[in-house]
Amino acid sequence: MKKIAVLHAQIPFSRGGAELMVENLTKELQKRGFHAELIQIPFRWYPENGLYDNMLMWRMLDVTEINGEEIDLVIPTKFPTYGVRHPNKVLWLMHQHRAAYDLYWNQEHFGFGTIEHGKEMKQRVVKFDELSLRESKKIFTISKNVSHRLKENNGISSKQLYHPPAMYGKYYCEQYGDYILSVGRLDPLKRIDLVIQALSECDNHIKLLIAGKGPELESLKKAAVQAGVEDRVKFLGFVEDKKLLELYANARCVYFAPIDEDYGYVTLEAFLSRKPVITCADSGGVLEFVTQNQNGIVCQSHPQEIAAAIRGLFQDPKRCADMGNEGYQEVKDISWTNVVDALTEG
Repeated sequence: MKKIAVLHAQIPFSRGGAELMVENLTKELQKRGFHAELIQIPFRWYPENGLYDNMLMWRMLDVTEINGEEIDLVIPTKFPTYGVRHPNKVLWLMHQHRAAYDLYWNQEHFGFGTIEHGKEMKQRVVKFDELSLRESKKIFTISKNVSHRLKENNGISSKQLYHPPAMYGKYYCEQYGDYILSVGRLDPLKRIDLVIQALSECDNHIKLLIAGKGPELESLKKAAVQAGVEDRVKFLGFVEDKKLLELYANARCVYFAPIDEDYGYVTLEAFLSRKPVITCADSGGVLEFVTQNQNGIVCQSHPQEIAAAIRGLFQDPKRCADMGNEGYQEVKDISWTNVVDALTEG
């Protein structure tokens, strides 16, 4: 039985799409008869030495054998897990350390261009990446967007492997209700403030339900008050799986317009629930699935455009249903089989 180690750098007490991805990959490998284990090390990028220590820990970690038994394959998933040395290292890249690359000048996410010693930190990360990434036997990514970044950042080619969301097979559509649904971490990169502002330019019967937790909660509540829509915006916090499926099933549409998203489970979850997606032209991986006026609406990142998209979908329920069905056709065949076959081949 082939022994496979899935590698993950986890931020303790934080759980999101990254954790779901590595956990589900491990389970899918086990389902197919592999002896798979998830190996995690806590990740901390600050202070400066914290980042270097994490890079060094993965570089020094010996996973060629454990307890006298050889590990046949390691699958790193994101920075700095791909620093590990192994003769059969097959990378499935979620993302690099974005603060050193596309978020270099982003203050809210401590881009290296905005902090002390950031230039030196970037140089070290790039050197680490270009050495350890090229050691990989094969390089896959979770999306075309991540592949594009890797090519732009380091001149390294890769192939995308799409995978389904955690509750694949359980999504359903019940009706096209009276609310817009937003799902995900309340973070500045998700731009939930735009849809809150847009709501003020929509009919009073239209509601916005926001599922998720995060650091932006209080500022988003203030934004709702400032926009005069606090009575139409509901912050639901963490939502259990059954409730989340119900929320998708009864939404009119789904708003998901992050900045340059790696992949974005929300897009697939919406489409599997046959709901159109409102997004923005700079939302990265979301645009690999959303096609303008076919299964969703792609706006510029202005509340006025988002409001117009919302009004159009609420005025025409049949258009919502048609778009939702198109979205379903776009993603219904994405499965774990191709992912596991590609990662374990050879």
